[in-house]
Amino acid sequence: MHIGHGIYNLPHQSQRHRFDQSLSSPPTGRNSRFIFATALIFAGVSLHGMSKIASLGSDVKTTSSYDGIDIFERLKSEMKPRSIYDELEVDSLNTTSNPNSRHGIYKYFSPYEQRFPNDRLTHGFKKSIPYNNNIPPNKQICFVHVGKAGGSTIGCSLGFSLHCSSSGQVIPNSILPVVTTHAFHRGVYDCQDDAAYFLFVIRDPLARLLSAFNYDRPQEHEKLSKWQRFHKKEFYLDCPYWTLEEVAQNGLLDSTGTTSTVCRRRARSAIRGTEQFIPHWFFNYQYYYEFIPLEAKILVIRNDHIVDDWNGIEYMLDGNGDVLNPSLLPENNVHDKNATDLYLSDDSKIALCRSLCNEIQIYKDILRRAVNFIEEDVQISLEELRLSCPSEAISDVCDEPKPDITKKINDRKFN
Repeated sequence: MHIGHGIYNLPHQSQRHRFDQSLSSPPTGRNSRFIFATALIFAGVSLHGMSKIASLGSDVKTTSSYDGIDIFERLKSEMKPRSIYDELEVDSLNTTSNPNSRHGIYKYFSPYEQRFPNDRLTHGFKKSIPYNNNIPPNKQICFVHVGKAGGSTIGCSLGFSLHCSSSGQVIPNSILPVVTTHAFHRGVYDCQDDAAYFLFVIRDPLARLLSAFNYDRPQEHEKLSKWQRFHKKEFYLDCPYWTLEEVAQNGLLDSTGTTSTVCRRRARSAIRGTEQFIPHWFFNYQYYYEFIPLEAKILVIRNDHIVDDWNGIEYMLDGNGDVLNPSLLPENNVHDKNATDLYLSDDSKIALCRSLCNEIQIYKDILRRAVNFIEEDVQISLEELRLSCPSEAISDVCDEPKPDITKKINDRKFN
């Protein structure tokens, strides 16, 4: 593995640390023995049928280079997984070593974890299928998990552990779970900069805004952590913002004339992703789009067209273009909301879309850069966007300049 193209693109482990990690000390003797044993297991595995790597993005449809695509069952039988039921050498205090305690899902080290064993990935980045070390970095796909865009459903189908409801969710006989080896979510960038593709799952920006607002809102009488008191309380509780309709009416339009200047500023900056009151608003399309390499090739799965887009990518990778059907898709991280939580008046939609204008332009850029789309796919999504934000769907000009998020990105790349 080319260390210069790993997490945060930093050359040495001593210069890096990931956000949201629970391990910062060197591995204990027991962990060291486990790491050594794991390395031996990986070294001794014969990955039959995987010596031929798919010609990613081939213009001509050929026989799949993944001969015998029942690779998942074969690999599971040949490689011993890290399971809480049979791995006894893991320190009981090392929670990231047995993150599968909730569902008993098998977990495997990512290739990067093997190189830096005291710098573990969080639960969601571990996979329930083995990594194939024969896939070179420039043939790998990085999964870009944009929150509240349908990424948990896709992530679980790819073998990542993102709020998955069960262990049997990886799409069988599919190439995508095999070649999608790394992921990027919020402050953790576990991807190769020279990856073949960066796979985005995207959703209409206004629908995503509403879903994220309701998802991150604290429950009534919920005991908030110190971080939540500093961020969520200031937005949801200290300001008159219990629904997104209230954010628009009180924060953007100030229809009552009673909203404080501070709360109005919080509404505008939160929606633009320049202040972190709502995590999934802060980590928005602009953040993920500007974080990845400038010349990255982008694949896109649209939340409203998951089956067609997944199968289209499979076909592009010389796989089965009918591998996914709706019955195979799990529902993960879905939360029921009442009508009040989902209601948006027409003038609120206009105000929210205006504040989202730059985010909408980036959403459109992602659509246009998708190498798995033809022009018809892009136009369908733009027509769907016109139903929620008609002016912004047509115009490429916004009232406000695009936020400069250089510091926001660098704080997570180089710290």
